[in-house]
Amino acid sequence: MFEQIILENSSEKQAKLLSPAKRAYKKPDIGVEIQNKSAYYVIRDCAMITQKYLVHHIWSSYPDPFEALKGKFTKDNVTDFLKRAEKDNAVKQLKHTIIGDIRDKFDTTIATTTNFDYSMEEEDIYKYYSDTEETEDDTVVEQEMTEEEMLFKFFEVDPNKL
Repeated sequence: MFEQIILENSSEKQAKLLSPAKRAYKKPDIGVEIQNKSAYYVIRDCAMITQKYLVHHIWSSYPDPFEALKGKFTKDNVTDFLKRAEKDNAVKQLKHTIIGDIRDKFDTTIATTTNFDYSMEEEDIYKYYSDTEETEDDTVVEQEMTEEEMLFKFFEVDPNKL
């Protein structure tokens, strides 16, 4: 999973909190004696927030996450992450953070040209005029990369590696 790769490649000690947070959410009184009932709910809710937002914290702790995570993701990791971001608000927020960091650091525009293909014409009846006059048939169109293209390019995802 995309988020797991972010955690696994971090040297931050907090990156290892996901499993304990899952256990604490399921059973907040594990390993401790709860003397106040509200403490049970505080522990549970802190564990829930840790599960949802730990990856955001770890992401921001990387000096250069793109360099550190280069080549670590697969095509399936990226497509799964983008699909989950459509339904899960915490994943969607992480996606916005990552895409925002990409836009801040890299140029995400693609310039494409459109050329008119004259090879389809059988006979060039205007040949005489084209020798004396130059025309510009190329149109440059700039558009931003898709989010998937950005993730593939700046994390150097091998499209053949599932």
